[in-house]
Order: sequence, then C-alpha cells, then structure tokens
Amino acid sequence: MPKKTNPYIYEHDAKGKHCFGYRRRYKGKQLRARGFLTAGEAEQHLNEAMSDVQAVNRGEYRGKPTTAQDALDIYRRKLEVRARDKGNQYGHNVRSNCKVLQDFVTEFGATRLVREITETDLREFYQRLCFRPTLSKNSAAVFVGRVQGMLKAAQEAKPDLVNWLRPKLAVKRKTEFERRVVEDWEYRDLVHTLLNPPPCHKFGSRKAERLAIGRDAADAVRLLRQTGGRLNEILRLRLDQFHWSKDFVRLEATKTENERDIPLWGTIREIVQARIREGLTGDGYLFARAKTPTYDNAIARACRNAGKVAKLNYGQAHGFTCHSFRHTAITHWMEVTGNDAGSVMKWSGHKTLESFSVYLRPRNEGRILATQAMSNVDATLTLQGSVESVRSVGSVEEPAAKPLQDKQVAL
Repeated sequence: MPKKTNPYIYEHDAKGKHCFGYRRRYKGKQLRARGFLTAGEAEQHLNEAMSDVQAVNRGEYRGKPTTAQDALDIYRRKLEVRARDKGNQYGHNVRSNCKVLQDFVTEFGATRLVREITETDLREFYQRLCFRPTLSKNSAAVFVGRVQGMLKAAQEAKPDLVNWLRPKLAVKRKTEFERRVVEDWEYRDLVHTLLNPPPCHKFGSRKAERLAIGRDAADAVRLLRQTGGRLNEILRLRLDQFHWSKDFVRLEATKTENERDIPLWGTIREIVQARIREGLTGDGYLFARAKTPTYDNAIARACRNAGKVAKLNYGQAHGFTCHSFRHTAITHWMEVTGNDAGSVMKWSGHKTLESFSVYLRPRNEGRILATQAMSNVDATLTLQGSVESVRSVGSVEEPAAKPLQDKQVAL
C-alpha cells in the first residue's frame, strides 16, 4: 500500500524500479497521479493541480491553448456539419477549401498557438497564393477570407480566445460576374434557347433527357429572375414551401441561416403549377431530380451551352452567370420601389446594410426632388412672398411696457 504522505514512492515493476506519485483530496476534488521519476516532479505536478482547482473556483479558465491545427479542425467540422443540409457541390467545395487552409496551417506551424497569427501572416499567405499559376487574385482573396472565417470559428468555440483580438485583412476583389445586370434580351434569348435547343446528332437516344434538362434549366432561370434566389435554393425547392393561401414562397437560404418570404408575383405561380400538371415534380420537390448530387452542375452546364448557342456573353469576362439573375432581380426591385431598402432587404435576405450597399445607388429622381425641396426652405421665412416684408413687420413700433410699481407686502 502506498504511503499517505505526498509524494509517495512505489515499485513500478517486478524489477524493483521505483517511481513517485501523489494522492490528495483538495477542495472537494480528488487529485492523483503516478509515474514521476523524482519526488520533485511529483510535488510540482501536485502544486499545479491544486492551482488549477483554485482557478476554477475563482471562475478562471485553465486549459490547453488552441493551436492553428485545432482552429482548422473546428472550422472543418463546422463546414462538414453544414454541408449535410446542402447540395453535393457545397461538400466538394468544403473539402477543396480545407486543403488550401491546411497549407496555411502547415506553413504557419500546426502546433503554434492561433493567438500568434497576425495580419502580416494573412497578407503573406495572400501574396503566396497570388503567385500560384492555378489561382487568380480573386480566388486568393476568397481563401484569405476563409482563413479569417477559421479564426472566427475557433474564437467562438474555445474559451481561451474570448478576449483575443482577431487579425483582419481586407482584400479587394475585382467583380467579374456577380454584379452584372442581365439585359432583358439576354434573359429572353437564354430561356428560348433552353426550351428550344438546336438538334445535336451526338446525343442520339438521349434527346429526351436533353430536352428535360433544358426545360428544368429554363424554369430555374425564370424563377431566379423572379425571386432573386440562389441556384441551390431554387433547384431544391419543396412543394410545401409554396403557401398558396397566403400568396408567398419561403426560400431557405443555402449561404446563410435566415429564411425569407417572396410574394408569388409575376409568373411564379404559373411556372410551379405547370410543372405540377405536367408531372415534372417528384418526392415532394419542385424539380424531380433535386436529390441527384450532380444536378446543380447539369443545370449550370445546360445554361452555359445554351448561352454559347445563342451567342451570349455567358460565363466570360464581363459576362453573366446564373447568379447574375439574383443581382438583376434585386436591382430591379430597388428601381421599381424607389430605393425601398427595407422591403428589398427583406426579400433578398441581406442582414446588414454593409452587405447590401452595392445596391444603394443615387437616382436622378432623388436629386430633382431634393433640389425642389431645398429651394422652398426660405419660403417659411417670408410673409407675403419676400424677406423684406418680414423685416417690415418686425419694425412696427410696439406699445411701451408699463413701468413696475412697488407694492407694500404685509409681513
């Protein structure tokens, strides 16, 4: 039996090798450990354990500091859990992004503390990405944003990073497609080409499948233009998201967690009811192939091929993509509502004015109305139409005030 004094000595094995350990109950906690080579090591470890107990009683946190690899593991798990509710492409992007983030962690030092990451480290990583032949500057900026997202996720999950001032690096991106407004004639030609594709001999017996994909792509493009939604949101619409009695459709965001209700305006109702009548829905989804992992890619490919056949500037420099219809719809809403940002943000799902600021543009009508209003400001100062009349009225002699008279007050 070991001795009650700390540290105690005991036989480690049959060869008679001796080691040291301790066992003590301190402030309601049972502290015990063995395997120390010297009594000094055992005593030092006991003092540290007692100090940790005192820190917990004071409300302090004593734990292993977060390393850069820990931060990446936390962020990877967060994205993987979110990917379960998204399309197959989202999960693929998660794996690709984490590979690049692993490069950052490896170059910085996987075992180094995440608190040691500075803005200089982020800028240096961005510069290295810019020199990669397979990445553009826009892609490098996206990955730097991912790194900062990793740091934010670690701070939200680990107590030792609560008071940490995270490094931030703002890298400007040159917009290629996202803010491109699709012209009406481009929208018309794309939809017509999808619904009436030219004959192609290489498809052969797959002609029916090609026509079905074209019909799905055309309906998706029309719904993108009407709702301002994202492609994943539209392709995975369920029939129970359409509230016919209340006249709105509820879009479940794929990029953020917030939901939004879009009125069933325009031809949304006609498009959905036509698909139901023609049997193009399935398993409770508006698009029967919505559960297919590669469905997003098939629709995007159909739009790209139709844009090429119609000779549209689709997917090229200064061209447009499926996501451009979201920007087009929001821009149109701002124009027809007279820049009613409150209503449009409710429909688009933007949370802050900072992210919505790209749609806030000055209008000529606003300048004219402001000019008219400011021209009439001094009208309130005039009487009978001129400032001089105000002065003349103020110059009329007023009757003199009566002098004050002293009165005797009884005490």
